[in-house]
Amino acid sequence: MSIRPTAMLRDAAQPLHHFAQRIEAELEFARMLIDLQPKHAEALTSAITAAETLAKKVFASADPAAIRTGVAAIESALAPAGAIAKTYTIYAIGHAHIDMNWMWGWPETVAVCNDTFATVLKLMDEFPSFVFSQSQASVYRIIEEYNPALLQQIKARVKDGRWEVTASHWVEGDRNMVSGESLTRHLLYTRKYMQQLFGLTPEDVPIDWSPDTFGHPLSVPMYLTRGGVRYVYLHRPGEIGPKRPMAFWWKSPDGSRVLVRNDADNGYNGTFAPDIIKSLNRFCGQTGLTFTNFVYGVGDHGGGPTRQNIATAIEMNQWPIFPTIKFSTAKEFYQRLEKEGGNLPTLDCELNTELTGCYTTQSLIKRCNRIAEHRLLDAEAACVLASAATGRPYPAQELEQAWRDTLFSHFHDILPGSNVRDSRSWTHGLFQKTMATTSIAETLALRELAASINTSVPGIAPATPAASGTLGVLGAGAGFGSDRDMISLADNTGGGPRAIIIFNPTSVKREEIVEATLWIDSPSAQITDEMRARPISIRTPEGTLIPAQKIEFGQYWGHAFVRIAFPVSVPSLGYATYTVLDEEAPPVELMAQQITRPYHCSYVVPDRRPEGLKNGLICLEIEPITGGIKSLEHWQSGIILMGTMPWGLEYSLEKPHGMSAWIIDHATQYARPEVLSIDRKLDGPYKASIDVKLKIKNSEFVLTYEIRAGDPRLYLHLRGIWMERGTPQTGVPSLRFAMDLGMIEEMDMRYEIPFSTIGRELTNGEEVPSLNFAMASGLTDCEFAGILLLNDCKHGHSLDDHTLRLTLIRSSYEPDPLPDAGQHEIHLAIMPFDEPMTPATAITEGKSFNRPLRIITTHLHDGDLPAVASALEVSPEGILLSDIKQADDGEGIIINLVNTTDGLLRAKVKLNALLGVFGKAVGVDLMERPTADNPAKLVGKTLSIPVQGNTVSSVKLGRKRK
Repeated sequence: MSIRPTAMLRDAAQPLHHFAQRIEAELEFARMLIDLQPKHAEALTSAITAAETLAKKVFASADPAAIRTGVAAIESALAPAGAIAKTYTIYAIGHAHIDMNWMWGWPETVAVCNDTFATVLKLMDEFPSFVFSQSQASVYRIIEEYNPALLQQIKARVKDGRWEVTASHWVEGDRNMVSGESLTRHLLYTRKYMQQLFGLTPEDVPIDWSPDTFGHPLSVPMYLTRGGVRYVYLHRPGEIGPKRPMAFWWKSPDGSRVLVRNDADNGYNGTFAPDIIKSLNRFCGQTGLTFTNFVYGVGDHGGGPTRQNIATAIEMNQWPIFPTIKFSTAKEFYQRLEKEGGNLPTLDCELNTELTGCYTTQSLIKRCNRIAEHRLLDAEAACVLASAATGRPYPAQELEQAWRDTLFSHFHDILPGSNVRDSRSWTHGLFQKTMATTSIAETLALRELAASINTSVPGIAPATPAASGTLGVLGAGAGFGSDRDMISLADNTGGGPRAIIIFNPTSVKREEIVEATLWIDSPSAQITDEMRARPISIRTPEGTLIPAQKIEFGQYWGHAFVRIAFPVSVPSLGYATYTVLDEEAPPVELMAQQITRPYHCSYVVPDRRPEGLKNGLICLEIEPITGGIKSLEHWQSGIILMGTMPWGLEYSLEKPHGMSAWIIDHATQYARPEVLSIDRKLDGPYKASIDVKLKIKNSEFVLTYEIRAGDPRLYLHLRGIWMERGTPQTGVPSLRFAMDLGMIEEMDMRYEIPFSTIGRELTNGEEVPSLNFAMASGLTDCEFAGILLLNDCKHGHSLDDHTLRLTLIRSSYEPDPLPDAGQHEIHLAIMPFDEPMTPATAITEGKSFNRPLRIITTHLHDGDLPAVASALEVSPEGILLSDIKQADDGEGIIINLVNTTDGLLRAKVKLNALLGVFGKAVGVDLMERPTADNPAKLVGKTLSIPVQGNTVSSVKLGRKRK
């Protein structure tokens, strides 16, 4: 039995305990070497036996002088183990894990960064061998802004190799709830910033430092390798799929792979102590290597390595029967791991799930992020078109700052919602800044573009009528719509016939029903019966006159308005011009309508008639007791989708448990809402809707069911105030949308991840992340059937046997006791289909749902641009445009293309006149640098480039010189 010198000296003075710990650790490591180096087992065993015999005698005496001199004798007896011990190396990586705004607000985050870095610089002066590593571009931006003198000292240490920058992303952010486009911007703007600050290239920073990120989607290796990242450091590798080794290669479906150090064993806030040998033993035993890394330093709230930590490491390194401790950069460790770890296993699965409550906690933060991501892409697309067509300057700096603010919100304790109220307030403030930037950038770009479009109509003079009640009031509606995270719908034209320009920010043709707001010339904003009766018609680009459906009359800050709906067809990344006229149009067929016609007596309520909507593509029937969906029929196939219980809202209450923001526990209560009223609203021809007023415990919501002409989707709009509160005594209340899909057999579930989709076979109610949609498909009565569930700001999905649920609101109680109390607005859509849906189609539907068509009104006028135009057209069907922006160097534009299939496709992009004329195309990486081999070809007006399956490829188009 091995001896324990520390136990023998339980009551001795501290210095003697120190000697006991030293010998105990050396003996323990010598024993470990027997298993690590079995060929030396005999010699090691003999040396250990001799050393233990001597140690027992030395420490039994409890004589301080004898112990001090005896330590050397014991270590001499262990000398055969010493030579082997020093061949093992621990790469000591000093680090400060700085959580951005986790349990505190912005001022404390700034102070934490400043204090941590000041301490680290002092320790570097004191310990010449000490090396420090620090991630996150945002912390360097904090120092640059608040203490530029300190930044100069950091620059000096970076230059001499003592301070390693491991920042390849703006923050150590979430990956499951952000778009692929956002992930690429992390790399782009961080690489650019590190070059500006420190002169570092992407190859100088080949590490994705994400120790505390709550899970990692399968597409991560693909985008990382296209951004110059080779290595990943993480602590939370997830649990779905195979066991996670301590080091492995991680491969995406396209074959891209990165080298991962899974530090779940130790963590990222290590403290030097003799038992560090245990982690070395585990790592070396698993990998067969003779080294490991050890990340040390006070973290979460920053602080970094301490003087005691460093001194302890230096002292232990001098122990003769102990591993070599080397102060090191992370890059040095990974380079050796890559060189010597040829036998490391490869995983090709997602590294999920982790802390699944974070997919739903703090709804406001998640809503802000989703909207910001899409509005930034919309603004960039609009500014690219305006710049090409009119020469309008591209607001590069403003948009980059808006991206930086949005990227900051991706931090793994902000977007996941595991934060305090101050953090949410700060993030919401950054979001409002972003919305102001994108709204103005997009408004100015689209208005200038509209001013260049030929909107004139033969036979219609652009005169301003003088009659009261006509359409058009210059200055009316100032700021209207911008409070809904859109661009302003103010009247900037005045009276008279007007053109409505419909802009499409996506790369697919869109045929939809849109709503436009028209301002009415009315004294004191009064809405008269004459105004309500006045006809409004729409002239299509083809010259057809159709009636507009009047949706609402209202007042807004002294001005009257009418909202109208009408069908449009808009080409990919382009626009179409429609004209509003004050005249009658031929009636159209009632396409979207209530399923039950109105009773002939207006003040009589029909007796228990069915309530629902239909449009020739789908038919909805509402269950009157719960207000849920009784049935949803797909008319083309005749398939009726209905479960054993109505689809709809569901209240549940989880039992009390710790870490309620992070962890979901089993529910103890389930309930359906109480229906307060069901009211028929719109009744065609283009839109039909029903409002269901619901009471859920202490909360009230209005659920609007809506269908649209020619549209196979059922839209659900939920608005109301959530007043439920979670507590440690009562548990965690939540609101979910539940769909009983028991009619679908052999069901396949697919979810959206950045740049791709993934199937998951989890049927026990496990919460899993997805972006814009979840898709279920299979057989019903031997016929194929499927459902696409779209959302505008939610992520947490679960499948319990055959019931698909989407968590809408979840009121955890720590660290924020009231994370979700207040106003909520949630938009969903259900799209049934009867043929297999490709990932490209599903992703396109998700993008279209989250990126609505834009509307600008303008005068009738001549212009250089045609009434209808498209900037580009993308093919084949599996290729999607991810985003389009001005190149970061200001020279040309960048197009990112995604192949949503599993195989190689040659993407083709037809470049139309609206986008300008280009002279060359260059394949670039995600930092917009030319790739080694240029796969992009530009022949005439057609760009082509091969794109591997499940990957994103980038092209830089250079303007043709005159």
